[in-house]
Amino acid sequence: MNMNRIVRHITFSVFAAAALCGCARDPESGTAADAQRYFEAWKRINYPDAVKSGNGIYILEDIPGTGEAWDASLPYTFATYTIRSFTGSVSSNTDEEMARQLGTYDPSYYYGPLVLQTGENVSYAGLDEVLKGMKPGGRRTAIIPSWLVTYDRYDTEEGYLSVTPERSGIIYSITYYGQTANLVKWQYDTLKEYSIREWNQADTTDTGIFFVSHKKPSSKEMPNDTTIYINYTGRLLNGQVFDTTIADTAKVHHIYSASKSYAPVSVTLAAEPSDIRLGGSSVITGVQYGLKLVHPYEKASFAFSTFLGYGASGSGSRVPGYAPLRFDVELVDEP
Repeated sequence: MNMNRIVRHITFSVFAAAALCGCARDPESGTAADAQRYFEAWKRINYPDAVKSGNGIYILEDIPGTGEAWDASLPYTFATYTIRSFTGSVSSNTDEEMARQLGTYDPSYYYGPLVLQTGENVSYAGLDEVLKGMKPGGRRTAIIPSWLVTYDRYDTEEGYLSVTPERSGIIYSITYYGQTANLVKWQYDTLKEYSIREWNQADTTDTGIFFVSHKKPSSKEMPNDTTIYINYTGRLLNGQVFDTTIADTAKVHHIYSASKSYAPVSVTLAAEPSDIRLGGSSVITGVQYGLKLVHPYEKASFAFSTFLGYGASGSGSRVPGYAPLRFDVELVDEP
């Protein structure tokens, strides 16, 4: 997998459960035989020439990639995807081009590859079937019948067909970018490459923070319980801003809200990073550790892994799950 390509164009996330489940029940629901009859009738009308593959998916489009083929034994897969119901409605999408076509594009949202967890108990069997044989850069669209929209695994198609489906079938379009077996190491390596490229340094603190100072700090010590004020901008590693105290920055990055007050925010220092408060509220661990490193009137940037950030769930539509983050901060006078 090309690490430089990934870090320039994506941030990461685990495969959110909402992306593949919660589909509305339709006439496929009922007995297994009912589901099969419904599917065959629907396919004859809509995709009579669809090519059957593996344990029962039907491939509609297959643009090959290059390199190592997808490996079912590796737990983390990087991909963009669009999920449609059999009625054509889109239930989940991470592809910018598709969002523009649908008229749902929002420049403040994150679009791009996510980290999908694949394998038994974490992804649908049908998704594994779609990914089989794919190589980085490849794109595939396939029909996943309802009996393959399951976390269970069976050795044969007959095994899947013997169980009454609990969910509806879906049409899944996916672009595959690569895999990793060790997400912790992958994130560390990605942050190190990012730090070298952006700041020409690769040092990290013992807490896993990549830190750089842009302005010589004051030597003044700040005792615990001191209240200081900072301007900050939080962004993904692809440069997309998701939060800031600076109005012009918010406008440039399409996240400005007239209801928000853009001004330096107070930070209450503490002996333990976990006790640091931003504007009176708790803050993610990476920011707490980063603020412990900043001196009065210093401009600095720090980046950290998702394990010190928003974790698997991310934060709304702007921060995908498993996204490493960067914060640019400046200590300023009280507003």
